Amino acid sequence: MLDPFELLKTLHSLSAVEESKAVTVDQLSKILNSPESELAEVLKSLSEMSYLVIKGVKIYLTELGILKVNSTFC
Repeated sequence: MLDPFELLKTLHSLSAVEESKAVTVDQLSKILNSPESELAEVLKSLSEMSYLVIKGVKIYLTELGILKVNSTFC
């Protein structure tokens, strides 16, 4: 199972922090070496928690998602 926090950290490291810098589901699937079906479940869950935005096939972190990732480095 894909760790949701790893997904958030990956989006952060890719600078996917606004719509213009969003990454695709396909890109994330390849980077995380995870099937898109498994990724979709985690993305839905993180979206429901307001950590990321899904617009079509593009994904990026919300301010809350950025704070979540940054809070682990303090």
